[in-house]
Amino acid sequence: MAFVIYLLFLQTMMKKRKEKQIEKFNNNHSNTPLTEEQKRMLSFGAILSYYRQERILGIKLEKRLDQYVYGLKEQWGISNSEEAKDILNDLLALKRSLEFSPLLQQPSKELAKIQSSIAKGLGIDLSVVEQTRSAYAWDICRAVSLAKWCYWAGYLTEDENWSIIEKATEIAKNEGVSWTDYTVSFLLGRTIQGFELDDIIMESKQVLSGKGPALRKIEDIDVFTRYSFK
Repeated sequence: MAFVIYLLFLQTMMKKRKEKQIEKFNNNHSNTPLTEEQKRMLSFGAILSYYRQERILGIKLEKRLDQYVYGLKEQWGISNSEEAKDILNDLLALKRSLEFSPLLQQPSKELAKIQSSIAKGLGIDLSVVEQTRSAYAWDICRAVSLAKWCYWAGYLTEDENWSIIEKATEIAKNEGVSWTDYTVSFLLGRTIQGFELDDIIMESKQVLSGKGPALRKIEDIDVFTRYSFK
């Protein structure tokens, strides 16, 4: 009984802590409604936002801040503004995806296997997947997602956050041709880096098609059909 009471107390404290963190963030946020262009730019982070169960077109803090602070430190080595900007600049420079270029330019059994799995998972022709020869979207999608995390953690100002996202979308427009190409590019980079394709292929297909699970309505799952790539 005492343990149950302790758990209830802990749950209440965590809820209050989350509410205080969100209130503090909102007090420093402009609260200006998103423009259609801002929504379009956020669409470039849609796959990861959906995968992480964040609002696809959300720019406000929704979860406990310490979760993001911990994630930034452990996963990215980011604990301050300087580190955040260094990592984000690397992503905007397509540093990691450019390392994958030799693998994507030369036909191989390994690449063919990845391409076949992507085509099957997305429900598109293999010939369409084979047209994408860059993993640029792996860096761009992460840049958009990471910028928001850093903004929520206080490592970027609101203006700096939007500046990063705007630069990311401009790079994507120069490197890619469509949302299908963008999705394939993202999956190529993520898979080559060592992640399992099965972990995110379902979410990627749903965002690309604009259709979420049959029994559950997902807000803004249709961003790729609502907003133009260029």
